[in-house]
Amino acid sequence: MKYKTKKELIYQQLREEILSGQYDFREKLVISRLAKRFECSEIPVREAMNLLESDGLIEIKPHVGAMVSTLSAKDIQEIFELRVELEGLATRFAVDQLTEDHLDDLRRILNESIKAYKEKNHVHFAELNFEFHMKIYAVCDNKLLIKMIKDLWSHTKRYPSIFRENDTHIQQSIKEHEEILAALEKRDSMLAENSMIKHKARAGKETLRVKQWEFYNRLNSLISNQGV
Repeated sequence: MKYKTKKELIYQQLREEILSGQYDFREKLVISRLAKRFECSEIPVREAMNLLESDGLIEIKPHVGAMVSTLSAKDIQEIFELRVELEGLATRFAVDQLTEDHLDDLRRILNESIKAYKEKNHVHFAELNFEFHMKIYAVCDNKLLIKMIKDLWSHTKRYPSIFRENDTHIQQSIKEHEEILAALEKRDSMLAENSMIKHKARAGKETLRVKQWEFYNRLNSLISNQGV
């Protein structure tokens, strides 16, 4: 097992926390507090911060310090431009590799997703959505492609879930998952790829809509605070 330095341990822990949405956008990361938390000097914390900045996960500004970076509309657009193509490609590659056991797993996940929707458990639905997709991509027999997809997915996971209090989008997502599964069952690689591309394009569109709504709410908050 490879030995990890304190810097690497802090970096990995903070990276995981940021990507899982445990920090709000623009939330400050105070080095002295983190050093106390990780029981170390400030040096490895600063080194970890530099790595997080190079990942684009935080911004470090003079006289301000480090804060969690946000995703701009352009960031989201660029991420989904890649996700649409890569996830469609992974789906096409997966068709010839899928066994009946894999298909059974996908049917199970889809049924559990429908149950989570009916129970209004949006958090569990989002988890099952991720599981459904990764179950497909995992068998595409291209490790680099899978890694690229996971890395891109992790950035948009930071964003407020597009399934939160959004029954219309959940219903549409279930319908599209059913279409993708039907194409996989037919072993129709082109239909499966096209179904996934359409599905991810809709997800990108919805994420951008949520981004605009967040900005709208922020403007409202500023107006209220100023008494305008």
